[in-house]
Amino acid sequence: AVCLPACNKAPLFQQESYVFGTRVEIQIAGVDETQAHPAATAVLSEFDRLHRTYHAWQPYELSELNAAIANGKTHSVSPEMAALITQAQTLSQEAEALFDPGIGGLIRLWGFQSDEYKPVLPDPAALAAWREAKPGIADLHIEGNQISSTNKAVALDFGGYLKGVALDRAATLLHDRGIHNA
Repeated sequence: AVCLPACNKAPLFQQESYVFGTRVEIQIAGVDETQAHPAATAVLSEFDRLHRTYHAWQPYELSELNAAIANGKTHSVSPEMAALITQAQTLSQEAEALFDPGIGGLIRLWGFQSDEYKPVLPDPAALAAWREAKPGIADLHIEGNQISSTNKAVALDFGGYLKGVALDRAATLLHDRGIHNA
């Protein structure tokens, strides 16, 4: 009878949300709900902030930057955005541009930058023009918090990249709150 309490499963807390175009679920084990709930809420709040701030087609910081680039203008961004762009440029270079968040125009042409995806092939002329421009994140010039590009076809889409950033931030937020099993 003394060993039976040790056989109980650790408590499991679950919370979910919809961000980055996907359902996100946080499961936290081994702590009670009074510790798990605020930690999960902090993670989901950070996910929501990242989603809104760096959304490629809803009005906010990333869409403003993309519009400025398309108009050939230099644009001031937050220190966080400048750091994300710098890191994404490094990752893209290390991957020999096989990973490139600067191809937002291509993603848009295929219809993925929409709240409702419509499976339609891109216009061949628009696709050819995009290929001819050869836009990529390496085309961005960063001076402090000022971003510019001589290639007006560059458009950032942090969809794939930001999911990894968000997971790193979630791990830090949980760890800082004493949660090690999530």
